[in-house]
Amino acid sequence: MFIKCINNSRTFNGRFATQVHREPMASLHTASDITDVEFKRAGYTTLMESLTHGQVTHKFKTLVRVVAAYPCQGKELHSLLTGDYCLRLTLEDPTARIHAYVHKDNAVSFFGGFLTLAALTRKMNRLLGVPEPEDDAEEGMAGGRNPPWIWCCLKSYRLDKYDPWGSRRYRIFGTEIRD
Repeated sequence: MFIKCINNSRTFNGRFATQVHREPMASLHTASDITDVEFKRAGYTTLMESLTHGQVTHKFKTLVRVVAAYPCQGKELHSLLTGDYCLRLTLEDPTARIHAYVHKDNAVSFFGGFLTLAALTRKMNRLLGVPEPEDDAEEGMAGGRNPPWIWCCLKSYRLDKYDPWGSRRYRIFGTEIRD
């Protein structure tokens, strides 16, 4: 019994020491393939680990699902790509829920370019887990919204240098929604 505990401890310490192998062995949700991230080899960090991180500003890769978006209408998203607006996404994982922003400079790369209104709406619906109209007919409208688990890169930043913890925000970067 004692030897088994030592082996388990070594396995845990080995996984904890290397960022790449920090993904939990159990209860890790299967990520969909709808996003691409810049930092494929970066370690996994939960939202709670980020919220309790020792520094206000840091970058990380996480596995989350998008449970809400503002704005979420196609025409408002189209003006996001051409104006000075930002998109606010509500992200969650099993440990926490946060708001993350996609600002104008990252919005074009996040959506994969300057797209038509229909293409933006389709990508946003995939991100939010809204079934396609033809999917509704097959399921008999029984299935509801089911947001997929996606990998995304986040960075935390502060708005006010005199209140860094109180003004902490999150921004999505280095992430693209695939077609």
